Parts: sequence; structure tokens; C-alpha cells
Amino acid sequence: MQAAKDVATFLKKRALLEEEYGKQMTKLAQSMSESFKTHPRSSTFGSAWTSTLKVHENIGEQRIKFASDITEVADDLQLLVKDTEKARKQAKDIGTKQEKILTDAELSLEKSKQKYDMLSEEWERAILLKTNDPYHIPKKGLFKTNKTQYQLNRSEEEAHNKASAADQHYRQQLQIVNTTRQDYFSTHLPEMLVGLKAVGDECCMALQYQLARYAYIYERALVADGYALDNDSGLGLRSLAEKVDRDLDLMEFIKSCNGQRGTSSIRIIQRGDVPYKEYIMSTAAHQILNPNPVFGIELNVLMKRDNQEVPLVVQKCAEAVEKYGIKSMGIYRESGTGTQIQKLKAEFNRNCQQVNLDDEEYRSDVNNITGVLKLWFRELPSPLFPQAAYDHFITAARIDDERMRILGLHTVINDLPDAHYATLKYLMGHLNRVRQYEQYNKMGSSNLATIFGMTLMGDLSAGSLNSSNQHRLADTHLHVRVVQTILDHYRLIFEQDE
Repeated sequence: MQAAKDVATFLKKRALLEEEYGKQMTKLAQSMSESFKTHPRSSTFGSAWTSTLKVHENIGEQRIKFASDITEVADDLQLLVKDTEKARKQAKDIGTKQEKILTDAELSLEKSKQKYDMLSEEWERAILLKTNDPYHIPKKGLFKTNKTQYQLNRSEEEAHNKASAADQHYRQQLQIVNTTRQDYFSTHLPEMLVGLKAVGDECCMALQYQLARYAYIYERALVADGYALDNDSGLGLRSLAEKVDRDLDLMEFIKSCNGQRGTSSIRIIQRGDVPYKEYIMSTAAHQILNPNPVFGIELNVLMKRDNQEVPLVVQKCAEAVEKYGIKSMGIYRESGTGTQIQKLKAEFNRNCQQVNLDDEEYRSDVNNITGVLKLWFRELPSPLFPQAAYDHFITAARIDDERMRILGLHTVINDLPDAHYATLKYLMGHLNRVRQYEQYNKMGSSNLATIFGMTLMGDLSAGSLNSSNQHRLADTHLHVRVVQTILDHYRLIFEQDE
């Protein structure tokens, strides 16, 4: 518990540092970009410098996302500490209760023993008085007693009866204590220790999982920063710096100044007609005019509304990825720019039909498209693998025999609702084509299954550690196994529908 507290404190403080760093970096890049508007952007330096600032803005946004991710880990650890403390107190209360039962029994035994000794001593004194033994009668009995022999006999008999009753009560209490001790040391105490160990084990396992989760998030953030410095697409800082051509910039500047010698201010009149500039309505207005959003809508509702088995947003994103980014390193693993993803999401919600992903604005960074596609699956009210079929998928994933596991998944998939089945088949076909270019994008079935496992089965990364979600978190490797098995045997599982 203390280790979990320390880790949570560390992650909370680190999240604050990362968030502040990300905000300051984004603010700096944006302010410098605004101030650069007074310089010519058409030059190679202007283009490279603008792109460099954009890279730093992306780095800032990545750091803010990183801070948010590790804050979620810290929050989950705090919930773990709270649950563990509750379980520890319950174990302590049970132990205290059993100890009190044993202590009370031993105290009652001590009282019955004292009473037994006292009454036995009185019986002994009555025997000595009765026999009038001068060697054993206590000093206070040396004087001649006034009682008759009959009275002495009666007193001895009463003392004997009291001593016998005390002895019987003492023996009964002794048996109760011994039984209680045997139950305590052979049953209750081992059960309490086993229960307490189980609480500790659960805390340790959850802490280890959260540390591994943090390590993965950290590694992903470092990879993202590394790609910002240098990548194969020529948008890294090193590549951008190499694109600066001072001689070309000088020639372009000279051409731009042609005919302006000796004038302080010249207005250049462009030939041709004045172009039409369309008024851009707000998102809210577009949603009123065209109330057909595609995010956060049940699959069966989309299918009936749009009269399409596979949602158009999924088709457009998958086609764009295969067209412009199927060879991109780390496709689906790398995150896009948060603002661009939200912008693209708004455009899909506004009018999915008119979104053209062939535009340079979108195809220049295919990670924004993959980010929108993953976001669409995460925001489904019911996951692509429906909640009703969750246990069936998990049961099939637990089958060790590969042939039987494939058969089990084939059966469950065939029983899915039409909208879920069609979308799943289309998505798996797309991912199957992506993994065929693994030599370029480094995205095999294992990596793709890791990314899409929890997304398609129900994303719990930000969920609370209640009993249901703890069970789901424990099944994470089975989520991955379900998706990987489908990818590895895509044509076999969907054979009868091709």
C-alpha cells in the first residue's frame, strides 16, 4: 500500500511537470508562429521554420496527453490504495473479533480456576476440622471448635459439594478454552493470514500492472518525441533544417522585388476575377441543418439511418490509410494531433458525405486519420464486440487448442448482429491488409491486436477499479488474443461470407 501511495504521488507530481512543460511549449510555438507572419513564408526557410514550430506545438500537445495518461494511472493507484486499505481493515476487524473470543474464554477459565481453588481449599479445611487432626488443622483451628460432630460432617459435605461443582465447571470451561484455542490456531488464524496475504497479493499485482502501463505510456511518449526529431517522412527537425536553401531564397526575394526599386510601398493588383468566398457556418448551425452525426451512435442505428452495412466514416478512413499511409512506420501506434483529430471529427459529424480525405490538409498526416478512426470505435455506445457476447469471446479466447479456438470465435462472430458483423469483417479486412506491409510499417498482427484489443472489447483505461472492471482488466491479454486470432486467420473465419 505504501509503495502504491509513493508511486501515485510521484506520477501526480510528474504529470504536473509534464503538463506545465507541454502548455508552455505549445504557447511558445504558437506565439512565435504568430510573430513570424510578418516574414515571407514562401521561402524555404519560412516553410521549414513554420513546420519546425508546428513540430514543437505537436510535442507540447503530446506532453499534455502524456500528463493526462499518467494522471489516469495515478488516479487508478489511489483507488487501489483505498480498496486495499478497506480490505486490510476488514481483515483486522475479523482478527480482533477472533482474538477477543479467545481472550474472553481464557479470562472465564481463569475465574473458574480461582473459584475452584478457593472452594477446594475450604473443603480441605472442613476435612481437617472434621477429623480433628492436630497436625494438619490450621493455626486458627487449634482452639476447640464449638460445632458438634454432626455439624462438622454437614459442613464438610457442603464444602465437598461446592468444590465438586466448581471442579465440574472448571473442567467444562477448560474444554471450551481448549476447543476455542484449537479453532483459533488451526482455522481462524490461518484463514486470517491467508486472507491478508490475498489482499497484499492483489495490491502487488495491480501495482505491477499500473507500473507496466506507465512504462508503456512513457515509451510511447519517447517514441513520439523521437519521430518529431527525425522520421522517414521528412517532417522531422533534422530534415526540415536540411531543406533550407539560402541561394534559392535570395533568388525568390530578388524576383519578388522586381519593379519595386525606388518605391517605399507598392500595391500589387492581381489579375483575374475576384474569387467567391463562402461564408463558413458554425458547427452548431450545420448540425441543425444536417442532424446526422456519426460519432457516438449505435451501429444498428447508423445502419438503418444511412442504409449502409459499414458506416461511411469507417470506409473513408480505412481507404485513406491504405492509400496514403499503409507503409508509414508505426501506423495506428502513433498518435495524431489532438486539435486536428477533433476538427476532423467535427467535419464528419457535420456532413460525412462531403469529407474529402484526399485533400493535402488530411493526407499530409495520416496519423490524424487513424486517430479519428480509433476515436470513433472508442465512442461507440456499445463496443464493436457487443457486451452481450463478451463472455462468449473470452471463453473462446481461453481455448489453448488453436483449431478449436478459431472454430469458437467463428461461431460467436456468425451470431453477431448484422451491423456489428459487417463492420467487424470490414475492419479486420483492412487491418489484414495493413499487416501485409509489416516490413515497412512494423505493424504485425500482435501489435495491431494490442492497439485494438481493449478498444474493440470496451476501453477501460480510464475506468474505476470496481469488481467488474478489475475482471475486465485481468482479461486484457484475452482481448488481444481474440483480435490477433481473427487477424491471423481472417480468411478462414470469414470464409463462408466471402
